[in-house]
Order: sequence, then C-alpha cells, then structure tokens
Amino acid sequence: MKKISALCLALLMLLQSVCIPVFAADTEAPTAQTEPAAAQSPVEETAPMAAYGTASVVSGCRTIEAQVPLGGSERMLDTSQAAFVYEKNTGTVLHAYNPDVKLYPGALTMIMTAIIAIEEGNLDDDVTISTRSYSSLPAGARNQKLKEGEVMTLRDLLNCMILVSANDAALSVAEHIAGNETSFVIKMNEYAKQIGCTSTVFTNCHGQDDANQYTTARDLVRITEYAMRNSTFRDLFAATSYDVPVTNKSEERKLKSTNYLIEQTIVPKFNYEYVTGGKESYSASSGAHIVATAEKNGLSLICVVLGGTRTYTDRGTVTYYGNFEEIMELLDFGFDGYKVCRLLHDGQSMSQFTVAGGENQVVGQSHASMDAVLPAEAKLDNLILKYSVIGGGLTAPIKMDQQIATLQIWYRTSCIAETELYAMSSVRATSDSALDIQSKASRDDSNLKDILSFLGVVCLIILVPLVIYLFVNNLRRSLARKRRRKRRMSRRRSR
Repeated sequence: MKKISALCLALLMLLQSVCIPVFAADTEAPTAQTEPAAAQSPVEETAPMAAYGTASVVSGCRTIEAQVPLGGSERMLDTSQAAFVYEKNTGTVLHAYNPDVKLYPGALTMIMTAIIAIEEGNLDDDVTISTRSYSSLPAGARNQKLKEGEVMTLRDLLNCMILVSANDAALSVAEHIAGNETSFVIKMNEYAKQIGCTSTVFTNCHGQDDANQYTTARDLVRITEYAMRNSTFRDLFAATSYDVPVTNKSEERKLKSTNYLIEQTIVPKFNYEYVTGGKESYSASSGAHIVATAEKNGLSLICVVLGGTRTYTDRGTVTYYGNFEEIMELLDFGFDGYKVCRLLHDGQSMSQFTVAGGENQVVGQSHASMDAVLPAEAKLDNLILKYSVIGGGLTAPIKMDQQIATLQIWYRTSCIAETELYAMSSVRATSDSALDIQSKASRDDSNLKDILSFLGVVCLIILVPLVIYLFVNNLRRSLARKRRRKRRMSRRRSR
C-alpha cells in the first residue's frame, strides 16, 4: 500500500508542476519604465577645435580672413616684405606671409581709382585736362604729359593709368568723377570699408608715397577680387596695349603694359600663359609690388607681392625686378602644388545621429555642393570630419530638413570647409508611434499560456486514467494476496 501511495504522490507532483501555469491568475507584474538611451555620437563626431562659423577663420584657410593658410605662412620669397595667394572660387588662402603688415601701396592704388571710375562714370565721357592734373605731381612721377585743355575720354585715361601707371591720368580721373582729388579720396576710403578692408587708408588717387597712405597684402586681394567682378575692369586689367587716339593737343599715344607677365615683347622671360590680368608698381622708397590674377585647371588665383627688392647694374640695367620673379614663384606654387576637389554634393548623406526618445536614428545631409582646394598629393581619405550636434544632442520629434548638426572638414591643421547638416527624414517620438511594445508583449504571454494549458489538458487525459488503472490493479492484487493467505491459514487449522 505504501508503494501505491508513493506512486500517486509522485504523479500528483508531476501534474502540479506542469499545470500550475494553466491555472495561474491572468495578471502581469508592472512593466519597468526605462529612460531613453542617451544620444550616442557617431564615431567621427569629436569636439571641434573652434566654434562653427569661426573655425575657417581662426583655425582654417576657407575665407580671406583665414589665419591658417593651407600652404603655410613661412617666408617663401627672397626679398618681398609681404605675399598672399588666394583661390577665389573656393575662398581659400593658400599662402600668406605678413598679410596684415601695413605698407605703401604705390601705383596699386590705381586699382581702386579705376573700379570707382568704371562704376560711377561713363567711359565714353570727354574729360578736359586741368592744370591740377600735373602741377601737384613730384618730379619723376610716371605720366603721359597731359596738357591743360587737352580732351580725352575717360576710357583713354583709365588705360593710361592701368597700363603705364600715369599719375596725371589718375588725377584727371579723380577730378572728373568727384570734382577734385580730396572728394575722390573720400570715396576711395568709403569703398575700402564697404569691400571689407580693415587696414587700408588712402590719401591720394595715384599712389605716390605718403606716410599716411597704406594698405596690406590681404586688403589688396579684397580690392582686386571686388574689381574683378566687373567685366569692364577685367578687360582693362588684361590689356597688353592700347592706342590713345589723336587729341586736340597731342599725337596718337601707343601704350604697352608694364605688366611683363602678359606683355610679351619687352621682357619675354616673364610671360606667364595662365595670367589673366595684373598691375605692377615700383618706387625706390616702397619697393617692387605686383598684383596678378591667373587661371589653370579649375584654380583661379589672386596673388600679391609687396616690397620686393629691385637690383641694378652700374649702368642702370635691371638685374632683378623683385616683383615679377617672386610672383611667378607664387603662381607655380599654387598651380603645381594644389588641385580643386568636390567635397560635398547637394543632398549627400553624411552621418547618422541618435535621437533620444525617437523611433530611429536620423541621417544628416548637406544642402549645398562644396568644392575645396587640397594639396595635389592629398586624398579625400586624408580628411578629418568633425560633427557637432545642435544643442549637444537630438530629441524626438525631428522634422525633415530641420538643421541637426554642423560639419567641419579638416586637412591636417587647417579647417578647409564648414557646412550645416539637415535631417534627411522625419523622426517620430516613440510615444507617438503606432507600435505598442507593452501590448505586443502581452499577446506573446497569452500565446504561451494557451500552449501550456493545452499541454496540461493532454497530461490530465493521459495520466488520470493511468493512475486509476494502476490504483485499481494494485488493489485487486492486494485483495487476491489476502484471500490466498486466508485459505492457507484455514488448511493449517484443519490439519
């Protein structure tokens, strides 16, 4: 009987372990509420060395104010006191040496005089030469021997001024535009401020040395870049020769440019085929200056050399010009050492950013195409991308085309580009999502209960009859054994 009890107990324990889930109360423990994971930055995202919008200035080359030229700022030229190489299509400073040192501009002053006259005058207007146009000039100043009462067009005077640095022509231009030189100089300084010059002061319209007149290599690039936007100025800047027609007081004047980079007959060794314009200047006190523009292989350079040293033989022959030789070095430096590369395309996806409380991450994209100048041997793999998320982190919801980050692109120690990144698509908050994670988990639990209930019923159907059968069978055997013992004992007593 003990065996039967033990067997029944074991079967009951088995049934209990299998069927308890079936009969458990249909309740759930409270679901733990977890905070959204903190926004994780992309691998490339690091704190920029300078704030967005200023990195290209204080730590980069991608603006004319840049303090870290792509090609460095060590002295490259033998004699010049200042130099500047600027790629205007991308706004990249390739080289700068003493870019903000104040120096006499010399005849380069006439670049400003010319662009003002072009913008405010009519080149076909007749100009009558006055005595003031030559009486105030120092002895030895370059001139075209204009005569009082001589009539020339403004176009003629501008060519005399730019091609051969005629000081008397510059004074005549100033008087025609503003009435007198003093009023014209006021215009020059106003223009300089509007263009963005920070270290330029004009006291005359021609560039004869004056202790109070000065500019810098950087400001001369600003002035030249502004002037080159005007097609009339570009033609004037590129002219190699000009014939001034016969006037009422002079025979025809044939002019040849003193910019030997483009004039091919006077000093052919300085001819530079990619130069598109320029203006030179020389005086014993200020030295040899030159501004030149040039284009090649997608690069559009503006180069400035100030304060070069000119040397002569005992007979007065020039052995070293200072400005022409050294600006050619700068042009070779720019064209041979650098190339233009496409960094970004409009709509290009850049990186993925985590959105706290959002359904998914968001991809940032550029809304502008961007080119940059890089060293000729550089590869795009050499660039460093530095992302900065708006507000330090993104939180759902995010709207499509919402600004989400800024990007700085660095080559070595110079920031070569900055741009804003926008959301490629919208990101909803999880609380607004059509997916209910908790209810889905409940459905999964109920399915498991259904399976366990089915298994429990099967177990009952199979095990209960088996238990009854075993119990009845053991009971019958026990009763049979009792009857046999009684018969044996009865036979023994009858003996």
